[in-house]
Amino acid sequence: MATSNPSNSSHTSQSGDEWMSLREAADMLGMHPATVRLWADRNEIPSRRTSGGHRRFRRTDIEARLRQETEHKSSPAAQLLIQSVLGRVRLALTDGTLDTFPWYQHFNEKAREGYGMLGRRVLELLLRAINNGTPNDELRSEAVALGIQYGSITRDSHVPVAEAVRAFLYFRTLLDESVLQLAEVRSSGSREHQDIPWVESLYKIQTITNEILPSLIEAALNTNQATS
Repeated sequence: MATSNPSNSSHTSQSGDEWMSLREAADMLGMHPATVRLWADRNEIPSRRTSGGHRRFRRTDIEARLRQETEHKSSPAAQLLIQSVLGRVRLALTDGTLDTFPWYQHFNEKAREGYGMLGRRVLELLLRAINNGTPNDELRSEAVALGIQYGSITRDSHVPVAEAVRAFLYFRTLLDESVLQLAEVRSSGSREHQDIPWVESLYKIQTITNEILPSLIEAALNTNQATS
């Protein structure tokens, strides 16, 4: 019986199946590895382990899951919210608003790029939460993982923890303001925004961000580098 290559590169077995590492599968799906690991634990995605204990996923299974995720359409609430938040972030970047905040001055280029990337990941997570397509425990698990990454960037970039928290709270404020503004548009009678559960969306946002923030702080204060 063929075994998978323990390296991080994909491997084709003697049977012709191409096997992928956890990281490769997560990258293809556009998900955090913790989410893919959870799916495997639940047998939602078939997987196997090498003799060294590394997870391997058949490429055809990952492609099938990717088709399922792609076919799932975003709700109007999710689409409007993400567009609104992205618009607010772009405006803050272009009109110099961010430069007026003392905490922003603590961010070097590496930190700004890292926080920006994670911000997009948070929006993707919120998109799935609002779409009601992902179990709550899975959302919380990935939120914690994102918080740990936020904290790692904070620590490695030597950003004061208090300033990283202020930055995250600013981002969360943009989310809250977007929901409230869209809810006001709905109440004005616009048909486009009627029957969208903005209160429920706000609750889901708070649930996710309330998991991220404590994990951010714990990881930023942890001076011991995590090992994989």
